[in-house]
Amino acid sequence: MKTLYIVRHGETEWNKIGRYQGITNVPLNENGIAQAKACGNALKDIHFDRILSSDLSRALVTAETIRGNRQLEIKTDERLREINFGDWEKLLFTEIEERWPGLINQMYRRPDIVKVPNGESFQEVQDRAWSAVSDFLNENNEDETILITCHGGTIRTILCKLLDISISHCWNFSQGNTAINRVFYNGMGESDHNILNLLNDTAHVDNLRGHV
Repeated sequence: MKTLYIVRHGETEWNKIGRYQGITNVPLNENGIAQAKACGNALKDIHFDRILSSDLSRALVTAETIRGNRQLEIKTDERLREINFGDWEKLLFTEIEERWPGLINQMYRRPDIVKVPNGESFQEVQDRAWSAVSDFLNENNEDETILITCHGGTIRTILCKLLDISISHCWNFSQGNTAINRVFYNGMGESDHNILNLLNDTAHVDNLRGHV
């Protein structure tokens, strides 16, 4: 069995103001760096055998921060990037709604059928993201613990794939900044059974804010 820790990146300024960043390479802000450090502290006692990350800086810096002093290479893969928001990149929700009335709400209700104008569908994101994860998993047949850092939309599609859930339900999974998800992975065959053991754990972020 492989244990997968799948972590969303820390906060960016575009996250903070609600600007759709998609494949735009927006760095972590000060809070995002603090979140990544808190996430790293939460995972400090986990022995990771390998690390895979999106090549976008917000995910890669999150992976580097969590890695800390571990002597591990971080493999990057552009297939783990966030959904390409096409014409919606850099826009706010209100700006998208004004130019494409009703379409963004439909994307959240029916991600299985909506394709972003001049961007991607969630099925396309799942296909490319899973190919990256699958290739990485298949590099080693041993039991191991793996860290994967990428993006909220991408993670949702990966979880749907791992759990054999329709992509239409991908927005049913909350994914806060530096959310920790843990999956016990046994394979993708008909008789295999993957288990979502932890979902959207952001307790370290709550602690950062001074919450109990």
